Amino acid sequence: MFKLHFDNQILEGVFVYDSDFGSFFITKWSTVDLPFLSINHFNVSDNDLYMVINEEANYKIYSLKDEDKFMYLFVNQHDERIKDIEYLSFDDFSNKVSDISNVCFKALLASVTHLPNGNYVIGNVGDYIKAIEELKRKYPLCEAFYRGHYSYKYTLVPSLYRKKKYYDNESYMYMDFKTQFYNELSNKKYIEILTTMQHYKMPTRLLDTTSNPLVALFMACDKPQNYKNKGLGVGEVVVMNEAIRNVKYSDSNATTLLSSLAVLETNYKQELYEKILESKEKNDPSIYKNSIAYKRFVAEIQNELPYFDETFFTPDVLLRPRHVKVGMINERIIAQSGSFILFGLCNYVTGEYQHLNTVSKERIFIVHKEYIEEQLNMLNINSGTMYPDKDHISVSIMKSYE
Repeated sequence: MFKLHFDNQILEGVFVYDSDFGSFFITKWSTVDLPFLSINHFNVSDNDLYMVINEEANYKIYSLKDEDKFMYLFVNQHDERIKDIEYLSFDDFSNKVSDISNVCFKALLASVTHLPNGNYVIGNVGDYIKAIEELKRKYPLCEAFYRGHYSYKYTLVPSLYRKKKYYDNESYMYMDFKTQFYNELSNKKYIEILTTMQHYKMPTRLLDTTSNPLVALFMACDKPQNYKNKGLGVGEVVVMNEAIRNVKYSDSNATTLLSSLAVLETNYKQELYEKILESKEKNDPSIYKNSIAYKRFVAEIQNELPYFDETFFTPDVLLRPRHVKVGMINERIIAQSGSFILFGLCNYVTGEYQHLNTVSKERIFIVHKEYIEEQLNMLNINSGTMYPDKDHISVSIMKSYE
């Protein structure tokens, strides 16, 4: 603990740092009533801190009050002078500092709303909507897609690429699934089969998104089954703003080309990946066009696009992930205003793949999840409406009587 000296009084606190949030100094509860909203910087002597106060607001101060006690959060705006002190990570703070509760820390974070690094922190539906409105004004010519994560540490990676045994066996899982539901899927397109697989929680190259920001907020608060609480338990909504011309649909050629990769055996996909990179490096399209893997790929494509014209094909389409709007083919997609990010080839030796590159990716961190869930329930956004099947509806009914 550091001792912050003010007017012959002492506040005890710790420095906390997270690369996604920034750096903070948070105090324990005390009777010290600070009369200012910002300071310039701290002078540090061992574990003693002294505030320097002038017109430069390098630290903004946020507070909680409980009767005659106060807790403070000093938010580092752009002060780089304090480097050689002990910062706790969010996880260390959550697990090791018993004098300051996680609830209080998250309440202080929520009062910040807009972090100095540009990310948002919200603790209620009203502030969330304001953040969404700000981002909409910031990118007026783009289409927004949203994805909610229960933990802000999750990454934008499809389930297929999370385990080598998945992406090594993609074609076999695809064909096994299609065989099991052949009567239903025999005449379906590649993307429709992938969408159905995603619905039944099979590993696919699809990553769920939504066009409804409140759906993403619900997903950030909805605790996954068997999830063990770790750390602060902060969720996240990622707001992806994409140029409208880059958004694809179920029937677009790019969607067909990317989704057909699910059928190719792994050795062909690896060869195609390597030949495309080599042809780009040497500026020689014949390198990939003369490969066996490319001929196998074209043969597969012609099952769905009989008039596939290679003169319009650019190999980058097989590497670059795309936002795809799909048909409303099941109740869950309808309920969740669902769409997907469709990923391309990866390196099947190293697992490396091309990440999504949109106009912007903005992050909104979610705290006070239980309270937000209560607010969303008043808007009829709950597990029953988001997952319109008997199992989830029954869970939603039970929760309403708890």
